[in-house]
Amino acid sequence: MTKYSSSSSYWKYEIVITSLMFLGIEIISTNTFEKILAKLIFVMLSIGIAILVILYQRKKTFYINFLENEILIEYSFLKKTIRVPYANLLQIEFISVYRSPNRNKIKFKIGSEIKSLIFLSIAESNEYIEFIKWLKLKNEKLELKVYPSDHIINHKIQVVYGFKYRKMLKKTL
Repeated sequence: MTKYSSSSSYWKYEIVITSLMFLGIEIISTNTFEKILAKLIFVMLSIGIAILVILYQRKKTFYINFLENEILIEYSFLKKTIRVPYANLLQIEFISVYRSPNRNKIKFKIGSEIKSLIFLSIAESNEYIEFIKWLKLKNEKLELKVYPSDHIINHKIQVVYGFKYRKMLKKTL
C-alpha cells in the first residue's frame, strides 16, 4: 500500500518553456534573415534541439512511491523499476527555491554505488514533518537537510529532533 508518493513530472513545464524559447529565437531571427535556405536551416535546427530536450527529459521522468517496506521508483518512459529498502536510504533533502515548486532530493545506495533523485516535494509544512517522522521510524540513520537553512521546515524539524538533527560545521578564524 502506498503511503506517500510524488514524481519528477515538473519536466513538462521545462519542455514547454524551452520550446517557447527556441520558437521565440526562431521568430526573431527569421525576420532578419534574407534567404529562404537560411530560414529553413534555422527552423530545422530549432526543432531538432527541442526534440533532443524532450528525449533527454523523458529519461529523467519517474514516479516514486514510499510503500510500507520499501521505496518503489518507476520510470514511466523507460519501463524500468527500482526497489530501494529503507535501510539503504541515506539522506533526504527539502529544497525550496523562490518561485518554483518545493522539491525533495534523496540519496540511496544500490549495491556499491550511491544514487540520488530529485522530485516534487512529498508534502508541505506539518504533513512533511509527519513524513519525516514516518521515514525516521523506517531508518533511524537517515540524514535530514533543508535548503535554505532559514526555511520554516528547518525550524519545525528542530522542534521535533532538536538542533543536533544535522551535522554542524565549525568555522575557525
